[in-house]
Amino acid sequence: MADAVDVVVAGGGPAGATLAILLGRAGLRVDLYEARRFPRDKPCGEGIMPAGVGVLDRLGLRAAVGGCPLTGVRYHGFGITAAAPLGPVGPRAFGLAQRRLRLDDTLVSVARATPGVRLYEEAPVEGAAVENGRAVGLRVGGELRRAALVVGADGLESPVRRSLGLDGPARRPARLGVRMHFRLGAGRASGELLEIFVGRGHELYVAPLPDGELLVAGLGEDRAFAGGARATLARWIAGEPFLRELLEGATPLTAPAGRARLGRRARAGFAPGAVLLGDAARASDPLTAGGIAHALVTAERLAAVVPHLLAEGDGVLARFDAERRRLLRAHDWLTRALVQVARRPLLARATLHAMRAVPPVMRRLVAVAGGVAIQPPAMLAAAASSAPAPAISSATAQNATLPQRARSP
Repeated sequence: MADAVDVVVAGGGPAGATLAILLGRAGLRVDLYEARRFPRDKPCGEGIMPAGVGVLDRLGLRAAVGGCPLTGVRYHGFGITAAAPLGPVGPRAFGLAQRRLRLDDTLVSVARATPGVRLYEEAPVEGAAVENGRAVGLRVGGELRRAALVVGADGLESPVRRSLGLDGPARRPARLGVRMHFRLGAGRASGELLEIFVGRGHELYVAPLPDGELLVAGLGEDRAFAGGARATLARWIAGEPFLRELLEGATPLTAPAGRARLGRRARAGFAPGAVLLGDAARASDPLTAGGIAHALVTAERLAAVVPHLLAEGDGVLARFDAERRRLLRAHDWLTRALVQVARRPLLARATLHAMRAVPPVMRRLVAVAGGVAIQPPAMLAAAASSAPAPAISSATAQNATLPQRARSP
């Protein structure tokens, strides 16, 4: 049995890696377990909304992550176009679009180099270990890895969530997301806007990426992809003149890859001795592009309260979970409303008309989607801004697989 640490984290995505970095910088001992080896790709909308960019700034990692700036959102549908900026003029009023491959690799490389953090790759977590009704660690490779706090940041199908009995009901009808990457043809440029195309029974989500690349994601109910993902995306693209022209002469770079059961939600975000983070706790529909930003923001919030939790007990988890729900309530409401609107062509057309006719209302809705009003936890902002970012190691340096340990501080 491994020695106990302060926190064990299942999942090395944006939520888990960010939490590990912040806790390590705060002087805590963290073991981070990831089922795959980095660099690894994951289907994703690849847009980081302003609230998430703010976290990267405070981590000192915005430049390392890179990406294309996103200054606004433009909706297309049924012959109508409506656009708005992501927020008021200011340092947090823009987003970024970057390959998930680059974002994850950057965060994991920094976590790997952070004193106090030990990273295990190719170490799938089987679930939380519970003794006397309380989580006491993670089960990894048949072994118990003990800690004072267990964090499940292990995605939509979280084994930690399931082992704690926190699975919520799957939403119906099921929504799927499928994405491809393209390199734009000569003379084509995608600008600085997220482009969202609302069709009959589907949406297309388009983000500009560095080096002349473009992400195109299709969102819809599972039955919409009955003819195959590539053929379905091609058909939807052909029905959008603006996008069809933009992709003229483009080269596909990746095959279609997707995720199912979008919008999965745990019935509770914590249990005695454990807390869920990122998609394991709440995965909103990607139509409003909040997933990565919410992972970063909530990881930062959790990192700010973990020292109190270790000193005061589980009541801190209940307060954190309530604050998380409050923080993301407006975005959840907006996302659910827009998904319902998109399913009804007449209502979608009327909504686009209204958004174009009343720009202040659309600007407010887009600002909610971007999390522009979300502020950092006060105690963390000062510490994060003063802490130098560790050097980013290469993707293959210092890897560890069970039972081998990453380099200990």
